[in-house]
Amino acid sequence: IRFSGVKRIMDNLKKAQEANRYTMRKLHEVCHKYGIKYYYDSGALIGAVRHKSFVPWDDDIDVAFTREEYEKILAVPAEEWGEDFVLVTSRELTPGGFLDYTTRLVNVRDEVPVKTFDKCISKCLDKCKNRMCIDFFILDNAYDSDFKQKLLKTRLTFVYGMAMGHRDSIDLSEYSGISKIVVAVLAAVGKLFSLGYLYRRYEKLSRSVNGSTGRYFYSNYPINQIGITLKKEWFKEIVPVQVDDDYFDAPACFDEVLKAQYGDYMQLPPVEKQVPDHVIV
Repeated sequence: IRFSGVKRIMDNLKKAQEANRYTMRKLHEVCHKYGIKYYYDSGALIGAVRHKSFVPWDDDIDVAFTREEYEKILAVPAEEWGEDFVLVTSRELTPGGFLDYTTRLVNVRDEVPVKTFDKCISKCLDKCKNRMCIDFFILDNAYDSDFKQKLLKTRLTFVYGMAMGHRDSIDLSEYSGISKIVVAVLAAVGKLFSLGYLYRRYEKLSRSVNGSTGRYFYSNYPINQIGITLKKEWFKEIVPVQVDDDYFDAPACFDEVLKAQYGDYMQLPPVEKQVPDHVIV
C-alpha cells in the first residue's frame, strides 16, 4: 500500500511537471510574439540553474514581470491563449472570495489533483479546479530606504490579513504566537470591508512608490515573502536558461536574484523538505 501511494504521488508529480512544461512553452511563445519581457523565477529558476530541469520534487512554475510588462500580458487578447489555457486574475479566479493577489495562466487541458485553491475552493472557477497553473508575480518599485519599505510591507500585510476574512476558512495552526492572534483579528475586521475595496487598496499600496528608486519588490508574493527587495540593475538583461529540451528567459543576474531570495540556493534542502507543495494523491 505504501509503495502504491508513493507511486501515485510520483505519477501526479510527473503529470504536473509535464502540464507546467506545456503551459510554459505557450507563455514563452506569446510573450515573444508580443514583445513582453518575463523572468523565469523562484523555485523554477533554481531548477534551471541547479538541475537544468525542474527541481525533482517541485510541482509549479513562477514567472515575474515588471509592472509595465505585467500590464502588457493582461492586454493580450483572450483568443491568443487558445482552448487549452485561460489567463485569470485573482479576482476572476475566485469571484466573491479571496485566495491571494496572484494572476495565473491556468492549463485547463490537463487535470492533476492539487490543493492549490483549497483555501477558497467554494468560490474557485470550476474549470480551474485540479488544474496546474503558472503564477505571475509583479516587480513593483521598492523604497531605497529599508525603514520605508518595511513600513510598506506592514501596510500590505494588514490589508492581506483583512482580505483573508473572505476565504472559506483560515487554518490558524499555520501560525504561532502573536501571529495567530493578529491573523484572526485582521480576518474578522476584514469581513466588514468589501472585497473590492481590499483589492483596490492592496494594488494602490503596491504601486505607491515612485519609479526613481533602485530596487524592486515582489508586491503579490506570498505575504511572508514580500519583504524581499532586489536591485533593478539585476533585471536589465535577459539570458536563456535550460530546462531539459527548452530554454526560457531569466534575468542575466540570476545568481544575485536567487541569493537574495534563498541564500545558498545550490544547497539541497533537508530530505523531509523535498516534497511537492501542491500535488496531492
